Amino acid sequence: MLDLLPGGATAVPAVTAKDVLDLYALRASLGALLIRRVAMLGSERLGSASAALAEVRAAARDHDPVRIREVDLRFQDALARTADLPQAARTFERLTARLRMFVAVLDMDYSQAFDTILNEDTVVFDALRDADGNEAARLWRVKIERCVRYMIAWLPEDDIAPHVWMTLAGRPRQGREDARGAAH
Repeated sequence: MLDLLPGGATAVPAVTAKDVLDLYALRASLGALLIRRVAMLGSERLGSASAALAEVRAAARDHDPVRIREVDLRFQDALARTADLPQAARTFERLTARLRMFVAVLDMDYSQAFDTILNEDTVVFDALRDADGNEAARLWRVKIERCVRYMIAWLPEDDIAPHVWMTLAGRPRQGREDARGAAH
């Protein structure tokens, strides 16, 4: 994850918008695949994800900004491992490690995100508990879209056209409730 410099030295890489988009495009796609797989396996397999979600709830309740970002990532990794697709889960966890590095390099602040993170994780978990893989994957993509926009806002550069993310990752489909609300 470090940049190799001449003479064998290493340095923490600068985080660019392209890096963020690349990372999140992979997490969006791979995460959706893993989440659909989890939904296929049934709610009885959600024990580790349920325990990780309890950690998210506790961090949100305690308003701990450092812990909330870490337990959110642990929840996501727990879902990946639950899918029982070892290569995909290992790849997802490597992407999580890279994401942790980006968050540290950018010194991101999650002090205003407690409710958002908890709500997003809860609705994904509830859709998985209900074995609704398509809805869980859609909610996952909504979460990822918010995450990528938040991280890009922390970048020193401001040259990303709004359409680039949608071009790379696609737009999440409307959920049942969204579709009903749009019809009125």
